[in-house]
Amino acid sequence: MQIVFIFNVRRQTHGIEKKAQDEAEFDAPETIQAIHDAIVANGHECVDVEADEDAYGKLKALKRNVDLAFNIAEGLRGEIREAQIPAMLEMLGIPYTHSGALTHAVTLDKSLTKKIWQHHGLPTPKFVEIGYKEKPYVEGLRFPVIVKPNSEGSSKGIFNDSLVDDPSLLLKKIRQVRKEYGNGVLVEEFLPGREFTVTVMGNEGVEKGVYTLPIVEQNYDVFPPELKKFASYEAKWFFEDTLPDARVAYICPAKLDAGLQKMIEQLCINAYEVLKCRDVARIDLRLDADGKPALLELNTLPGMMPDPNVVSYFPVASRAAGWSFNQMVGTIISHARERLGMTPG
Repeated sequence: MQIVFIFNVRRQTHGIEKKAQDEAEFDAPETIQAIHDAIVANGHECVDVEADEDAYGKLKALKRNVDLAFNIAEGLRGEIREAQIPAMLEMLGIPYTHSGALTHAVTLDKSLTKKIWQHHGLPTPKFVEIGYKEKPYVEGLRFPVIVKPNSEGSSKGIFNDSLVDDPSLLLKKIRQVRKEYGNGVLVEEFLPGREFTVTVMGNEGVEKGVYTLPIVEQNYDVFPPELKKFASYEAKWFFEDTLPDARVAYICPAKLDAGLQKMIEQLCINAYEVLKCRDVARIDLRLDADGKPALLELNTLPGMMPDPNVVSYFPVASRAAGWSFNQMVGTIISHARERLGMTPG
């Protein structure tokens, strides 16, 4: 097939400053090259298109010669940025991998995602959503709580001090997050149990259906005392990079009894299906004080860093499933083709 590969490239090194955070969701050049090479290794021709302000024109010029778009573009700005490229592809009539524009738009909004899960009876920690211009008022939550930007990814805006134990410090933190990230704020009860991330793949209505890869558990036992035990920006982009062997930062497959494993897998499949995800997504969840899992958030564009000494949970789970990087990329393409009726599977 002729495949157009669409991405945003990260040119900044990781840092706390705003410019570096703005590109935290983008992919490094080596990741982009590895995915391009994997598409070719699966027997396809590949044309690269950066998802910049000229992307629509480039895609329009290519559309007559393209069978499928492999889309991992995060978008440039705004609270529905992950839907920008899918919307363009739909306008141009180019079929594409990963979820549709509506799902990308909804799942970037953490509180809206949680409301949909709640509507379907799926467990998620109690939370309060505070709009950009709303009075920052919170009640009915147990402390500690985590304060997050409502529409960011890659742990942007979630720092070590985002975990608030003292109610007197909450208002200041809400105002800081709202000022720095320019959108709503999510204040969520912090669950004390183990944390997992689960890659879900496949599609409803096809032969293989929807399934999970081996569950990954975050290994917070290796954290230094000053780092709180959650996936903060400091932990994700600084601490993990200092580890001589990044594989100590996680356990995969997670060590779970059969009942809890089945509960987590089914919960994540349900969470994926009610949001109409396609091909692949990654779901984060934690256990509550009673050891029961609750959904935190869902990433429709899970990271795909190829280096096994870098913590990237989708490739981690794929390797645990026995797949090479090329197989992982090829599986996404196969699921998209099957969903689109391009091949029998």
